[in-house]
Amino acid sequence: MPPSLDAEAPFDAPDDWGAWMARAQAGDQQDYRRLLQAIGPYLRAIARRMLGQDEAEDAVQEILLVVHGVRHTYEPGRPFRPWLSTIATRRCIDILRRRQREGLRVGDALALEAQADEAPDPLERLEQAQRGERLHAAVAGLSPGQRDAVRLLHLQELSLREAEAHGRQRAGALKVASHRALKALRRALQGDEDAR
Repeated sequence: MPPSLDAEAPFDAPDDWGAWMARAQAGDQQDYRRLLQAIGPYLRAIARRMLGQDEAEDAVQEILLVVHGVRHTYEPGRPFRPWLSTIATRRCIDILRRRQREGLRVGDALALEAQADEAPDPLERLEQAQRGERLHAAVAGLSPGQRDAVRLLHLQELSLREAEAHGRQRAGALKVASHRALKALRRALQGDEDAR
């Protein structure tokens, strides 16, 4: 018999969450609604801690959508809270990454607007073009593995695991290739500056 919704059976009883999810997987809509209501405060606490008060409510909605989409992956009988916590934490990290990317885009737009007001003189434009050519030549001089590591880890800003999944190298090899690539680029670009 499912727990009642009165004050004697609070929504935040984590021991019930796994049982409610198992019954929800079997088609019990009432327990599914009960579960979603019960986990709300827990998810809100995670979102507030990771993202701050302003983004917590939107994050909770996103997390609930993810939980709904992956509810079939929960294994009845296993602890529910770690499963839910992992989903919530990963979604918050995704939101932080998205915020960072959007912040960079806004920052880039503001920088372009500021540059439009202060158009560089021809000599500055020439120096910028030359720096770009030197960087392009330095990157072209890297080994294919180093170029992949730079592209995946530094330009696309993927984690080592994500880069490993997208690339042809293992995480350890990517880490080494990235380190060596940055060192080689630093040397090449520093050498160009010293030669001037």
